[in-house]
Amino acid sequence: MSRFPASAPRGWHPHPLARFVAWYISSQMVFDSAIWILFLQHRGFSLAEIGLAEAAFHLAPVLLEIPSGSFADLVGRRWSLAIGSGLTVLAAALLWNATTLPVVMLALFVSGANYSFRSGADQAYLYDALSEQHQAGYGRSFGRLLSVGYLFGGAATWLGAFLSDWSYALPYTLMAITGTCGVLLAIGLQEAKRERAHEIRRSPRQHIADVRTLLRAQPAVAGMLVSAALFWLTLTISGLYSQAVFAERGLSNGQIGLVIGSTWVAVAAGTALGGQMEGSFARQCPWLTAGTGLGIAMIGLDAIMVVIIAYLAREVLSGIVETRLSAWYQQQLPKAQRATVLSIESWLFSCLMIGLFPLAGWFAGRVGWTPLYIVCGTVAAATALASLLLCDDANTAGDPPADLAAPPPARESTS
Repeated sequence: MSRFPASAPRGWHPHPLARFVAWYISSQMVFDSAIWILFLQHRGFSLAEIGLAEAAFHLAPVLLEIPSGSFADLVGRRWSLAIGSGLTVLAAALLWNATTLPVVMLALFVSGANYSFRSGADQAYLYDALSEQHQAGYGRSFGRLLSVGYLFGGAATWLGAFLSDWSYALPYTLMAITGTCGVLLAIGLQEAKRERAHEIRRSPRQHIADVRTLLRAQPAVAGMLVSAALFWLTLTISGLYSQAVFAERGLSNGQIGLVIGSTWVAVAAGTALGGQMEGSFARQCPWLTAGTGLGIAMIGLDAIMVVIIAYLAREVLSGIVETRLSAWYQQQLPKAQRATVLSIESWLFSCLMIGLFPLAGWFAGRVGWTPLYIVCGTVAAATALASLLLCDDANTAGDPPADLAAPPPARESTS
């Protein structure tokens, strides 16, 4: 059940969340995720130029992540989701027509902005859409949603790579189509009844001040945002450089594609498992993050079968963490600031990626892949201790605070 009023006539009508699920699937169908570097090389761009474009991608969340989260809280989640889908269309068009490096960088920046407007707003929308008696099962709902998204995302990745053998125009055309569908789906979403007029009148500056007050009142949430950003950083660095690791271990391009493509299925399995898990997140998170760190460290070994098993195992564990961590955030945060606070984690992640991703490549070039993966695994495992302490602090802090943006009580009538 949803807290949204049913407007369909009597008889059969789709589930209130069906439109949101359809939007989410459209947002995950990134047909160029496996071929965009090959496409740019085909257009004559060097790897150094492509690296600069990747930096532009991460610059967008640094500049826009928190403002876009505030936009979702103040104006509406659906409008934030619609803008994100629209930016997908614009990014695909820019990249397809790019003939100079500045245009490529602009295209990647727009793609990063698409991510900023979607992240946080999608989780906040789903949680608000669930009725109060079903919000306790948010983790299960979010896990199923992630699993479906990863499976469709994997299928889109494989299809885009397959079609690019005929023409690179095909995957980018499909991205424009699914992005346009995403805009139409998002605009038609219904948002839960809340104090919309009061929230829109609040200035962004006051909203950010409310977020600061919230984080000072909940240091466990603030600490978890930093810890999670570090965790996802190590996971991303280890994943992006894994192609070079597999190549050095003797795998062919086709074999590398098969292994990396299998990660979509592994993450989908992890998110499905995470959605079914119950019990204390404070007890689960440490061993999940520590296990992921161990898997990252083992990718640097020489035994290729051990490397592949460790690579896929860390994906399963990270999928569980993604689902359980999101459910923990939802329980800790008030509705009025939820999307903005969730955006802070992505903002911190992007800030770290801009500097540490190229540094990791330089480090691996100097001392090798094994030390790099040991360092990444150690950092990921260290977040296990931080998560244990932070979750215990949150458990002893009591109920989450009420919405800081709640409207004042209405005046009593004098008539």
